[in-house]
Amino acid sequence: MFKLLGLLAVFAAVGALVNLIGDDTSSVAATPAATDGSSVEGEFLVSGSSTVFPIVQRQAEQFKEIAPGVAIAVEGPGSGDGAKKFCAGEVPIANASREFKDEEIEICEANGITFLELRRGIDGISVITSVENDLVDCVSFNDLYALTSEEALNFDSWSDANAITSDWGGTEFSDVDLDVFGPGEESGTFDSFAEIVIEGVAKGKTGIEVEDREFVDTVRPDYSSSPDDNVVVEGIESSQYSLGWVGFAYAQESAAAGRAKLLSVSIEDGGNCVEPTAETIAAAEFPIARFLYTYINVDDAANQPGVADFVDYMLSDVGLESVSAVGYIDLPADELAKSAATWANRSAGRQYE
Repeated sequence: MFKLLGLLAVFAAVGALVNLIGDDTSSVAATPAATDGSSVEGEFLVSGSSTVFPIVQRQAEQFKEIAPGVAIAVEGPGSGDGAKKFCAGEVPIANASREFKDEEIEICEANGITFLELRRGIDGISVITSVENDLVDCVSFNDLYALTSEEALNFDSWSDANAITSDWGGTEFSDVDLDVFGPGEESGTFDSFAEIVIEGVAKGKTGIEVEDREFVDTVRPDYSSSPDDNVVVEGIESSQYSLGWVGFAYAQESAAAGRAKLLSVSIEDGGNCVEPTAETIAAAEFPIARFLYTYINVDDAANQPGVADFVDYMLSDVGLESVSAVGYIDLPADELAKSAATWANRSAGRQYE
């Protein structure tokens, strides 16, 4: 009886969330009828982003308590790897720390995969170093370009970057070892960091006259990479003058334990240095903020046992608590309503610019 009441509450919460949409609710499909959790059975894999992994892993563990007949395995090999499995029809749900790329969607379409695109939360890609590094507290996009772009190939000292920053009169770094750690190319965090920071500098968004010199838009290939964010953080913690980037939840956990140091970030040299916090990320004040996504296979949601029930749970009030519980930032009400409507209406395809 308690399991039944719990599942009824979950589905009622989804219905309440859908009502946030307002006048457009006339087109919203009815919330699925509540089912006795003990009678729901199914087995499937959720793949994709290591950043989104903690959210969905926690939701899967909690869902197991009300639907013990549904076995959900969650893995986090990276947004790109998850997209490959999803668009090949191998998994019904994929997580991503950035939107699916056009070429990924083309593969989905070629394979007859109809998808739903849901925003799940907000993250701030955090730049961190060792707690023993007392030489830097804030880095600009230009600094990060000089240290982590492809122009920094083979730089093994922070001072090597001075050859780049001197072109625009930027930061002069100390002559200490530079060890760079970050997620690999399979990661959405890798893509987002390159797009927001490296491409941002190359496109002149940081005040540099880009016509005066040539810029690259790619990350240096010679850093220590891993698809596991915990491994990235461990590398950063182990080297005194390290530099790296991971999702906020992983960075905050390490910083709170006194093992890593969060760096403030400014867009321009000498600009406003903003520390990544739940408040600055939610307010879009922290300059490397981004949305987190989950993709649902429409046919699998309709035909594969347990999939729709789990998505209902993910979008319920109880399920949504996992976003902030693992260290990310909740979506505002209008974004929550849009995700609820996308799911309720089964609105397929891209939902965001």
